[in-house]
Amino acid sequence: MAPKRKATRALESSKSKKSSPTTTKDVQKLGNEIQTESKYNNFVILINQLRDIKVKLITEEDSELESLGRQILVVVMQNFKTLFEDGKLTKTKNQDDHTRLVVNWVLEKYDNSKTILMDILKTKLSFDSSLQLDVLDILFDLLKIGSEYNKSEKFPTKTYQSIIESLLNSSNGEILSDGSSNNFILLEFIDSFFNKYWDLQFYFFNNLSSILENWKNDLSEFKLQKVFANFLTIIRKESLFNSNEEELKSIPTWLPKSNLSSSIYKINLFKSQFQKTVITILSFPLTIPQYKSILLILQKRIIPYMSQPQGLMDFLTDLYNLEDTTTTLEESISEDSDNLIIPILTLNSLYELIKNYNLEYPDFYTKLYSLLNSNLFYTKYRSRFIGLVDLFLSSTHLSSNLVASFIKKLARLSLTASASGVVIIIPFIYNLLKRHPTCMIMIHNTNENDTKEEILNDPFNNQEKNPMNTKAINSSLWELEILMNHYHPNIATLAKIFKEPFKKPNYNLEDFLDWSYLKLLETEQSRKFKLQTTALEFEEFSNILNDKDNIFKNNEVNENILLEGWSL
Repeated sequence: MAPKRKATRALESSKSKKSSPTTTKDVQKLGNEIQTESKYNNFVILINQLRDIKVKLITEEDSELESLGRQILVVVMQNFKTLFEDGKLTKTKNQDDHTRLVVNWVLEKYDNSKTILMDILKTKLSFDSSLQLDVLDILFDLLKIGSEYNKSEKFPTKTYQSIIESLLNSSNGEILSDGSSNNFILLEFIDSFFNKYWDLQFYFFNNLSSILENWKNDLSEFKLQKVFANFLTIIRKESLFNSNEEELKSIPTWLPKSNLSSSIYKINLFKSQFQKTVITILSFPLTIPQYKSILLILQKRIIPYMSQPQGLMDFLTDLYNLEDTTTTLEESISEDSDNLIIPILTLNSLYELIKNYNLEYPDFYTKLYSLLNSNLFYTKYRSRFIGLVDLFLSSTHLSSNLVASFIKKLARLSLTASASGVVIIIPFIYNLLKRHPTCMIMIHNTNENDTKEEILNDPFNNQEKNPMNTKAINSSLWELEILMNHYHPNIATLAKIFKEPFKKPNYNLEDFLDWSYLKLLETEQSRKFKLQTTALEFEEFSNILNDKDNIFKNNEVNENILLEGWSL
């Protein structure tokens, strides 16, 4: 061991003799010495100077330092690449001890330089520096170098995983209102690398779940939310994945296809790794906007790429039950309507799993029914919700008791809903009655034996949470009769459709979902009225005054005439 320490000290002996480079000429001179004179100790000087530049840029913006750091990056990496190409960093059996020691020492400095680059990548500097973008480009060039000269592995997994860790754990950027990140380095990675090359997507998810699991135990809650924001930003765009293996092979790769393992085209392997990663990161303590954002992309960006999407059931049911376990969620829904979209989108994802992946979830319609409340028709998500309810109730095989409960509940809510909300409810109820004719008894009961007391007492239990037990099918839609006398003439006219025979085709709900108070007012203002001569019926005033006796003989004396002191 003594000779090795002595040789190592010899390689670093000149460190104290040379000062750090202060100009690009100094940097170029040190680089030339590495090439021509094999002064490998210059790597130490350049790497240390790069570290010092990073520290200074954290506190102040300095364009000269940034330019110097960029020059160091180029010189260091060009020299490492030249050494690899010349075979001077390749270990062989025929090497003597001194040569092997030098090779190991330079490789150690090579690893140190990568560590410095990773650190620059994830550190938040005092300004958005293009130096960090240059670091990103160099790190991906190092992937190609590692793939070409490292015979032990075809894809430099360790280096790439370090890049991914640095990007996900980066302090750059802020968490946006939608739960994603505006990290400019991350956005460059997505546009220039991740969204173009299949091998980078495949190895991104490879073993990432184990890294995320460790972070879950080590990082603070805010840090975990930052990691999720970066992850969300990466996966929110459509993946390059294609279930057709031949088409998958036609997608470009960052590294030459000859250098890659055939495992990257194993569809089941990718789906398995993708699922592990998603399930792990969804267990992080997220914010409400992050839950909303991930639910918005769950159906198209996540579920199709999972090996067993049913694994999301625990996440979705726990997320929906957040309303029951978090005492402040109901309050937050009334204060911020954005939160109402979470249970709506949760049910949408559950419905997708039920319909396409044979998931059994008996409480689905009970959860859906519980979302029908008076606040619903005063939120901006009512249109989306009604559209989803229409989808969920589209099956003609649903129980009439179940459908009747939804019809009755919506009819009851129409009494307190906004005018623009009622415009949605009326055609929706009409379509449900057309689709489920067994519920027509609610507006046309042919049982003549019902007593007056039974008719007046509404058996519908508005407080019942289970739609199968509300007794709505035994009730009537008297609420629709009230809507026929609504203060808004358009709504009153629309409601009168229930008095006519049900021969009209189903309404197209999309024509009613976007109505608002403003649109109702604009419709009234733009309405064109036909000019007609008004028909008047009157009796001449003079004739009444002349017939004095007739006024007093009439039982309905005109008190206004007497009060105004007219002479009789």
